[in-house]
Amino acid sequence: MKRVLICVIALSIFLITACSSNQHQSESGDRGEFKTEDMAGSSEEGKGNDSSESPSSNEAMDMPKLQTDRKVIFNANLSLTVEDLSKATDRIEQLLQSNGGYIVEANTFSEEDINHASITVRVPQNNFYPFLDEAETIGKGTPEKSISGSDVTEEFVDLEARLKAKEDVKSRLESFLEKAEKTEDLLAISNDLSRIQEEIEQLKGRMKYLNNQSDFSTVTISLEERKITVPSLGEGDDSTIAEAKQLFMKTANGILHFFSKTVVVLIGLSPVLVPLTLVAVVFLIRHRRKRRKE
Repeated sequence: MKRVLICVIALSIFLITACSSNQHQSESGDRGEFKTEDMAGSSEEGKGNDSSESPSSNEAMDMPKLQTDRKVIFNANLSLTVEDLSKATDRIEQLLQSNGGYIVEANTFSEEDINHASITVRVPQNNFYPFLDEAETIGKGTPEKSISGSDVTEEFVDLEARLKAKEDVKSRLESFLEKAEKTEDLLAISNDLSRIQEEIEQLKGRMKYLNNQSDFSTVTISLEERKITVPSLGEGDDSTIAEAKQLFMKTANGILHFFSKTVVVLIGLSPVLVPLTLVAVVFLIRHRRKRRKE
């Protein structure tokens, strides 16, 4: 009886152990499947994310580079009052040499007791403001200054795009020209090529002009030198006598001019005045005779 009881207990322990092991294996299998599915899902999501991000990265690589440099054309007008005009112009030339600029046009003229000079210069854009600051020190008093700027970046970018399009058309026309066999086709393609080449040269010329105007700024400097003349002691009397002589000569010339004009008028009108004078004399004579008879 004891043996039977021991066998039953051992069998029950064996069954409980077997059931617990099977349950543990099933749970571990479920966990393994869950992890596998999760990994598969995450890998698919990763692929999806990579596929979604790859176009954006490709688009970023295909996007044109933004233009960071701005093309601005600067112009300035500077008016200075100086003590010595020649020294001021020499100083401006020295400033141009030190700043890498050059003179475009220079004019000098005098008006009464004032000497004037107008100088147009071109200065590299990087030295534009330093040159203006140094040029202001040449004059005395407060200088008159005006600065204006024109941004041509948009126009320049548009010209670049148009130039690239024209060059593409030119290359296609050249390839068509090589394949053309008929004379009519050759003439038509040649005319189109010459027209496209002319447009390309115009675009290049405009771009070159904008580059030059934006790389070098234009400054127009107006200089004014005032001279104050102080007469000496003996110069006052001489000037009075000279003025009196000048007034006398003007009066005499005025009288002579009046008489000369009168003579010219009389001679010019003589064909009319002589007959009228004769008629008037005859009329007076007859009138006097009538009065005497009465």
